[in-house]
Amino acid sequence: MHPREAARLAALHDLDLLDSEPEEPFTALCETARDLFQAPIALVSLVGETDQWFKARCGFDLTGTARSESFCTHTVMSSDLLVVEDAERDPRFRDSFLVTSEHGIRFYAGAPLEVASGLQVGSLCVMDRVPRVFTDQQRGQLQNLARIVTAQLRLHKTERLLREREASYRLLADNTTDMVVRADLDGTRRYVSPGCRVILGYEPQALIGTRPLDFIHPDEADAFGVLLEQIASGRIETATTQQRYRHRDGHWVWIEVTFGLYRDDGCGAPLGYVASVRDISIRKKAEAQLAHLARHDPLTGLPNRMQFQESLQREVARARRNRKGFALHCLDLDRFKAINDTFGHLVGDRLLRAVADRLRAAVRTEDTVARIGGDEFVIIQTGTDRPGAVTMAERLIASLSSPFDLGKHQGQIGVSIGIVLAEGSAIHGETLHSAADSALYEAKSAGRCTFRFYDPSTSKTHCRVA
Repeated sequence: MHPREAARLAALHDLDLLDSEPEEPFTALCETARDLFQAPIALVSLVGETDQWFKARCGFDLTGTARSESFCTHTVMSSDLLVVEDAERDPRFRDSFLVTSEHGIRFYAGAPLEVASGLQVGSLCVMDRVPRVFTDQQRGQLQNLARIVTAQLRLHKTERLLREREASYRLLADNTTDMVVRADLDGTRRYVSPGCRVILGYEPQALIGTRPLDFIHPDEADAFGVLLEQIASGRIETATTQQRYRHRDGHWVWIEVTFGLYRDDGCGAPLGYVASVRDISIRKKAEAQLAHLARHDPLTGLPNRMQFQESLQREVARARRNRKGFALHCLDLDRFKAINDTFGHLVGDRLLRAVADRLRAAVRTEDTVARIGGDEFVIIQTGTDRPGAVTMAERLIASLSSPFDLGKHQGQIGVSIGIVLAEGSAIHGETLHSAADSALYEAKSAGRCTFRFYDPSTSKTHCRVA
């Protein structure tokens, strides 16, 4: 048992997630973990009194297991990552049905989901049916993903509490921090609660007689106008929408508006609507941060493997439409491991961030640079041909061959590059990546500071050493 089991369980039940329906953010993070670590199974597990239940699962047909059989029961005992590289050799798990049954789990890595200090309610874990080694870098990546899952848990709780409070606040409009509005069918405001002071900076009386369209951001005005017409005509009774309102000082505030049509008690004809207006700027910022974290490498800030794959598919589709080719560069740093092993991971991380900065500086704004592994990077060079790809490769090699200032140390590395040109209509993202990777293998075999082209017509590589 957890040393604070009662408090831990209270925190878990307070999330109100057990046995809830699947939700896209949790599923997306689960898929990200599976793809990032190339593991067949990834789970978002919540550990209850007697069972563990999976809020999201990839590659696993069970919705939960007995707590006594689970790996995650051990993960929630502390804030530390739990890694079991071979479950058959671990006395804690070798007799578990997850190991001995047809599931055949041999490898497990789980990062606890800590919703409050010392209170771990579950884990984000990846599993495999063969023993594996989990590197320090992978441990850090799994912990970063777990932090995103934890943020989503907290956001879920926050949104639930806001929804519960909304019903009560409507009865206490003059005391709420939300802005409550009663308006005619044409949108003319007849009552505005004091919440407008906090949200928009106006005194309530200053907004009486005004209309919301006078304050809406131009990009959202048309859609908002259509919604008001639908409410005014009685075609819809309630609606919730999000848009930006102009604050009194001129800046834009993200707000969420919940409308409710009210009717004449006698004939039932629409008379106007009541709107509850809430500032969601913090939520929008959190959503943007979560979206960024899910698609970016936390160390370098570059797009990660998931965003790279999405960008590659878009570029393939664009090339098919426009009949204009592009180049895919696969990069692998030369001598990086030696620096990392000699000076340690902190220096290695600093070097990777410096490499990312140089790669950004070497490409155009329309190109994509992504980090897809430890010292592996990819670049999608749009709208180019073979000479353009050669110029890019030479520029990259020259840039990364210059010494790096690593604080107390100087770093000298190089880069090997595999290139594939995507031309014509019969191109596919996975095939292109595999071809560029094959060319990279040839470049690495030939020496350092080298690039190779993949020739799709002959399935052989053409090379040039810089």
